[in-house]
Amino acid sequence: MIDIGRSPHAVSSKSADPALRTLEKFSAAASAFALELDSSKLFQRIALECIDGLSAERCIVWSVVDGRLRRECWYPESDTDWPPIEQFPDEGLRAYRHLEPVLSQPFSSAPSVRNAMYVPMVGTQHRLLGLIEIQNKRHGAFFHEQDLRTATCLARIATSAVDRARLFGRIEEWSKSVEKLLSFNATVNQHLQPREMVRQLVVNAAGFIDADGGAAGIAIHSDAEITMECDGLYFDNQWFSFLRRWRSGEGIPGTVLQTEFPLLIEDYRKHPLADPELSTRFEIGSCICVAIIQASGSVLGFFKLYRRPDKPAFSWQEAALLESLGNTVAVAIENARLVKSLERKNEQVKNLSAGHVRRLEEERQHIARELHDETGQVLIGLKLRLQHLSRNLLPEQLQVREDLDSLREQVGVATVRLKDLAKRLRPPTLDELGFEATVRQLVMEYHQSVDFRIQLSFQEQLCLSKERELALYRILQESLTNIVKHAKAKNVRILVGHSEDGLGFVTIEDDGEGFDRSQPTEGLGLVGIRERVKMLGGIVSVQSKKNSGTRIDVRQIPNNHEEKDHSG
Repeated sequence: MIDIGRSPHAVSSKSADPALRTLEKFSAAASAFALELDSSKLFQRIALECIDGLSAERCIVWSVVDGRLRRECWYPESDTDWPPIEQFPDEGLRAYRHLEPVLSQPFSSAPSVRNAMYVPMVGTQHRLLGLIEIQNKRHGAFFHEQDLRTATCLARIATSAVDRARLFGRIEEWSKSVEKLLSFNATVNQHLQPREMVRQLVVNAAGFIDADGGAAGIAIHSDAEITMECDGLYFDNQWFSFLRRWRSGEGIPGTVLQTEFPLLIEDYRKHPLADPELSTRFEIGSCICVAIIQASGSVLGFFKLYRRPDKPAFSWQEAALLESLGNTVAVAIENARLVKSLERKNEQVKNLSAGHVRRLEEERQHIARELHDETGQVLIGLKLRLQHLSRNLLPEQLQVREDLDSLREQVGVATVRLKDLAKRLRPPTLDELGFEATVRQLVMEYHQSVDFRIQLSFQEQLCLSKERELALYRILQESLTNIVKHAKAKNVRILVGHSEDGLGFVTIEDDGEGFDRSQPTEGLGLVGIRERVKMLGGIVSVQSKKNSGTRIDVRQIPNNHEEKDHSG
């Protein structure tokens, strides 16, 4: 009941001061705990607040990690006679097990401890986060029930701070894990060799789950069986040579190959599937092995991780994480193999295309030779025979003579056309006079039959193979034919030589009508040019706009460069 005639604050100083001081201590402790998000520093702050708030001589703060007590800090730090964890007193164990604060009697086993308080830090859902051990009240006094209640209040305030600090720590760990996972995905997808991928998997997975080493291998498929093959072992951030092969059911990898299920081993050295050499060379406590399985269900490989004996064994939750990482690598391996298969197919198509072009040129050369040597000689003989018949006619056979002369002229025209066709099929000057002279002759022939101006320049003497000379000649020939048929140009510029980086190139540029590159209007001429350039291992760039002319650039790339095809 409140006395209305008196102020509620009118309390005697003797009864108000201790309560206010206690509240001020709790408030200061709460503020100090709330500002600290680093777990290790927070435990130190808890110990200091307990010593100050309870006038204690000593304080130890324990945390609970994986169901085990771990000593985080103690004050004063100068003391060196703290008992080992194995000698934890019964009162402390009672507080630990029953989650209730305990006020102890003097220890017979530790004469320096007059009495102590053990206060658990219990979070949500009765989850034990830690334990505060407070020893010896100052000036020879003993702790009493009021001190225990004060310590319990401090522990409750500290509990929320520890829970929050751990949450922030987990968030930071999750953030780092996401960054590592993204980095891992990027790293894996950069490598196209499956063995390198699984090695990267071991390194990254060891970092994810705090493992000390590991190994990985690829499944080798043969007609008789499938085996697991490994060539290296990772331990303490370095790789060691480790050549092994396991059949289905042999060793740890062979067992995983057979069952397609993760295998967890708590004591590696005592396990019957353990490798004796590894047991002697490396300090291995626990082991986990996971199969890398593709979407179709077949095993692509394996990877396993090791921890030293002083670390906890692997859990099934970690096995699930490793399986997820294995699935990522499985997709990357499948993609890499598809890329390799596609590269082989492309190489086959390229070889077929190059072979087709070579056979086409050989056939052209054969036809040109037949036209020039066989058919040409027949026409020349026919022309001479007609001339001879015309001379042997009687004077009164004037009409017959005129018919024979007309026929002889037609044979002469056909002979000229035939020689021109043979030259187009295979210019003889290419073999006789060389590439530059043949190109100049080609341009001169077009000069005589078209109404646009052609400017030809050779930057320097070229040194090309016969195959490349013929291909570049065909590109120039096809380009000029396209200009005659479609461009309606007034000026054409052709430049043949080397670029600044020393790579051969050809440029054909006209000021004709051009065409819209956004429309799929490329004819067989440009398609043929692209195919020839690809066969050379080069790149071709076609630049054109409506009413702005067209420019074709061909660059010859050395064999050690990646083959590309750019369209500008």
